[in-house]
Amino acid sequence: MTVPKGDYFQRQGDPDAEEKAQGQIAGLLENWRTTMADRSGVMSREDGSDLRGDELRTPELNNSRRSAETQGQPLEFLTVPDHADHAILAFHNLMNGLDAMMVNDTRDELLLHLTSEFVMIRALIEAATTALWLLGPEDSDTRVARALRLRHDELAHSLHLAKNYATFAGTLGGEEYRAQERFVKAQISDLETVAADAEVPWSTVKKSLTPSAIANEGGAFVPELGGPLTYWYWSTASSLAHGEPSNLRDLSDMKLIGVDHRDRPVAHVEPSAVSIHRHLKVALQLISKAHQLWNDRARGHN
Repeated sequence: MTVPKGDYFQRQGDPDAEEKAQGQIAGLLENWRTTMADRSGVMSREDGSDLRGDELRTPELNNSRRSAETQGQPLEFLTVPDHADHAILAFHNLMNGLDAMMVNDTRDELLLHLTSEFVMIRALIEAATTALWLLGPEDSDTRVARALRLRHDELAHSLHLAKNYATFAGTLGGEEYRAQERFVKAQISDLETVAADAEVPWSTVKKSLTPSAIANEGGAFVPELGGPLTYWYWSTASSLAHGEPSNLRDLSDMKLIGVDHRDRPVAHVEPSAVSIHRHLKVALQLISKAHQLWNDRARGHN
C-alpha cells in the first residue's frame, strides 16, 4: 500500500465533501424538525375526497357477518387512509429516533455511526414507500386492493410467525397455537368478505408482497427518483443495516491500520457522511411526496 498507516485509502468523498455532507445531514434533520416533526393524530380527509370514497368501500363488518372467532375483536386496518396514515406516522416516529441518535441535546454536534443510521433509513424508506404505494394510484380500485393486500400480508405473516414459534418451541400440537391459528384464519375469512363487498378479487388480495416490490412500485411515484433507484437505496440501506461485509466496505470510509500476513490492507471501517446523507435525502424526498399525495387524495372534489 502506498497510503501511510492512519490515512484513508477509501472515502466516499474527499475531506471537503465529507465535511459538507455532515452539514447537509444536520440541515436535513433541522428542516424535518421545523416542518414535519410535530404532526399528531390522524390526518384529516374531506367528505367527497378520494380517501373518503376509498374508506367507505371497506367498512367494518357487522357482528352478524363476522366469523365466530372474531365476534369480540373485529378486523381493523382495512382502509387506504388507515394504512397510509399509519405508514406516515411510523416514518416520523422513526425520524424522531434517528434525530435523537445523531444530534446531541444542544444540537451543536453530529454523531455518525457505522450501521445504525442505515437500520433507521431502511425502515424510513419502507414506511414512506408504503404510503406512496397506497396513495399513488389514480383509481380507487387499485388503492383499495392494495390496502387489502397489505392487510392480508400482515395476517399471513402473523399466521406464519405463530406456526414457526410453536414449531421451535415444540408446542405445535398445543391448544394455544390451535386457538391462535383459528383466530387468524377467521380474520382472513372476514377479510375475504370485506374484499367481496368492495368488489376486489380475492386472487388479487392474496398476492404476496415484499418490501423490495413496494420500494420499487412506491418509488415510481417520485419522478426524480423512480422505482429502480428507490429500490437501490432501500437495498443498500438494508444491506448495511444487516452489516453485510461487501456493501459495508463499498459504502463506508476505510482507514489503513496495517497489513496482514498476505500483505493485504487491514482497515478501520468508519461511517461515511456522504453515504448517510444520500440515503437520508432520498427517504425525505419520498415522505414529502407521500404528504403531497395525501393532501391531493384528502381534498374534496367540487
